[in-house]
Amino acid sequence: MIIGIIGAFDEEVEKFIETFQLKEEEDSIWNIYLGEYKGKQLVVCRSGIGKVNSGAMTQYLIDHFHVDLIINSGCAGSLLSKVKIMDVILSNYVTYHDFQPTRVMEYSVPEQGKVTASTKLIHVAEEALAKIEVKNYYIAPIASGDCFVTDANMRDRIYTATGAYAVDMESASIGHICKLNHIPFLAVRTISDFSDGQEDFEVIAAYKSSQLVKTMIEIL
Repeated sequence: MIIGIIGAFDEEVEKFIETFQLKEEEDSIWNIYLGEYKGKQLVVCRSGIGKVNSGAMTQYLIDHFHVDLIINSGCAGSLLSKVKIMDVILSNYVTYHDFQPTRVMEYSVPEQGKVTASTKLIHVAEEALAKIEVKNYYIAPIASGDCFVTDANMRDRIYTATGAYAVDMESASIGHICKLNHIPFLAVRTISDFSDGQEDFEVIAAYKSSQLVKTMIEIL
């Protein structure tokens, strides 16, 4: 099994590099790290922030490494008050909040713009959460767009428009490309902030997501 793991920035991939003692691939323009764990081949990459970067990286992993599945690991902002900092979100589907008008997204993106994640990977993630004794999680939509959400009014508009519990800048494009290629995917995001420009705990949140993904790999 070849498992692709995508994080957007250093903090979202550095624990994987350290934990799995990964080696950087030298002949690539991308930041890609290779290794093996529990009999699985790992391809961990730092895509860069944003939908184009993450989408391009996803297609590269599929074409060049022939990955069997892709997990997007990292942090995200909460879009509603019940979703607290350090809660975990497992994507039941991913969508765009900045693809306007919505009617165009519905016929331009797979599954009318609500791209469903792998049911099997959700079940594996739930088993992993139980194993590491994390109870504060949701299986819920994640919305992505090419902007930092640091304003409460914008946060509330995104929630109203999408119904998503969390917002980031990569999950939807990763899911979009995976769906076009028939590759199972799941976005695993730990809440780092309330999307209001206030306190941000992205380093701790990214580490929590990486621990969950490590346990998922052990189960797969």
